[in-house]
Amino acid sequence: MDPALPLPNPAPSGTNVERRYKKAILRLVKGGPERLAIEAGQIDAIIDPASGNAILLPEAQRALIERKAGFRSLIGLAFDWYWEQDEHYRFVSYRGAMDDTDGFAGEGIIGKALWDLSIDNMSQADWRTHRQQLEWRVLFRELEIRHVDRAGEVRYLSISGEPIFDDRNQFKGYRGITRDITERKQAEALVQEPHCFARGILDALGTPIAVLDQAGVVLSGNQAWRAFAATHSGVGAGVAAGSNYLAVCDDACGAEQMDGMAIAAGIRQVIGGERAIFRYDYACDSPAGRSWFALGITGITGNGKACAVVSCEDITERKRGELLLGLEFTVARGLADAATAAAALQSVIRAICETQGWDCGRYFCLDESAGVLRFAESWGVPTAVVGKFLEKSRGMVFRPGAGLAGRVCQSGQPLWILDGMRGAGVSPTALSPETGENGAFVFPVTVEDKVIGVLAFSCSHVREPDDRMLQAVHSIGSQLGRFLQRQQALDALRRSETRFRVLNDLTSDWYWEQDSDFRFTQVVGSSAFGTADILGMAHWDLPNVVLADVGWAEHKSQLAARWSFCDFEFATVHPDGKHAYYSISGEPVYDEAGTFTGYCGTGVDITKRKRAEIALCESEARLRALAGPSSD
Repeated sequence: MDPALPLPNPAPSGTNVERRYKKAILRLVKGGPERLAIEAGQIDAIIDPASGNAILLPEAQRALIERKAGFRSLIGLAFDWYWEQDEHYRFVSYRGAMDDTDGFAGEGIIGKALWDLSIDNMSQADWRTHRQQLEWRVLFRELEIRHVDRAGEVRYLSISGEPIFDDRNQFKGYRGITRDITERKQAEALVQEPHCFARGILDALGTPIAVLDQAGVVLSGNQAWRAFAATHSGVGAGVAAGSNYLAVCDDACGAEQMDGMAIAAGIRQVIGGERAIFRYDYACDSPAGRSWFALGITGITGNGKACAVVSCEDITERKRGELLLGLEFTVARGLADAATAAAALQSVIRAICETQGWDCGRYFCLDESAGVLRFAESWGVPTAVVGKFLEKSRGMVFRPGAGLAGRVCQSGQPLWILDGMRGAGVSPTALSPETGENGAFVFPVTVEDKVIGVLAFSCSHVREPDDRMLQAVHSIGSQLGRFLQRQQALDALRRSETRFRVLNDLTSDWYWEQDSDFRFTQVVGSSAFGTADILGMAHWDLPNVVLADVGWAEHKSQLAARWSFCDFEFATVHPDGKHAYYSISGEPVYDEAGTFTGYCGTGVDITKRKRAEIALCESEARLRALAGPSSD
């Protein structure tokens, strides 16, 4: 039987009626073989000679009706409604698989297009897209629409359709099916509600968070992660949903290679279950400058494809605080180790430049007598441009109030010039026009709030200082100021000691010190006793000293009275039996509390003079002897 043939009107039921109908059919058949085939049930239909239409026999009609009912029962399991449209996309047929046409029945759907119905989830752009599909005569599937039925309940329908063409391939319209997906959408809404709530919480967090599958692919990320991926560079930056975060870390190169290797190893350990959490701090660049992040990777189980959660907490402020604290310690250590002011200044300037990423720094010392700032010391990165600029800076002089350096000296407050922003009234020489730099940071070096100099730094990228930075430069300026003041005092003391030593060398042969018991504690120079160890001895205990007891008694009385003494003479006997003569002078020494601590003084070798005096006396005595007694 050919089901495509037009169906005749169904025959009345009943055996007698069917028998009469069969006899009528047999009368239309002329040939004997055909009549026998009909009697045997081998023919399902005949052609009416008068009309040319096919006529189904009763058995074939019953089989067709049963098959149609079975077909409608089967398609009722797959969809809820069947529909047809004309070439203008207007419904011409709309019926349910079980004769239930409640989908849009209350609206009078026949004669209307889909966009003429009360559908509230399609925008104008959505309708334009759908109509373009229809104009292209393409098959469309699963077009989900939402409308409110006669009972006021929201219903969701899914529509699929295909174009219809006649025998001459002329477009006749569309036909398709509609399924009621209300229960499914409501179930999805119930499932999605906690998911949306959780997604809303994640998007509200400022910390970038992403979820990885077993291969390291980013399944999803919150809003902060998407912003992080779009604005930051460095390891893992720019990894959006669908990208392989693990592969990006493996492929890191250059300065980021070490970070990439460490992060990739941590991801594999967490995904593989070797550790529950992995933490790692790393730095990356952003439009705001250098940023630091604390990366955390946590393993999860029993959640579908998700195997790990990645979070990137911004620790830039904390890291900058740590770096500034470390800078303060570095400055303090450098000042403690520095032997000269020049070494200290270079150490401080270099530490600041390397910590902040600045190109160079200069120190201008305040010459109070002239009332100007003079270039004193500098440090810069080893490039030709910076070296040329620093060389040109030598000999620069600023008056208070002139340029950044002069303004800082006058106000005692730090000033800065950000990228591309120059302050009004700022002298170009206060910055660094020779290098093309357009950023500077200048702060004072102080001693008890008194400015004694200015530190000026230059770089193409200067970030506006926060409170912690200003606090750090104030501390550094104070530390450096105190060091320079102490160094200045020490230099003055050294110069004074040098002058004293020169004068002492010109007026004496040796310098000595004694404790409160008059025992030697220090002897410097060519003393009367050469290399002999006389420390711990008093003058009267020294070997080979020639002095009458009366002389020692007088000297001891002067010491006991804490008097200063001058030109106290004594002699020593050399191994050859000859005498050497010396003169010492001394004065008492007291500590800060006024307690007597001993004596200090100088000694002079007067052997030549004494021997000359002795020779002169002996010569005079011989002359008197030769002259004899004088006569009256």
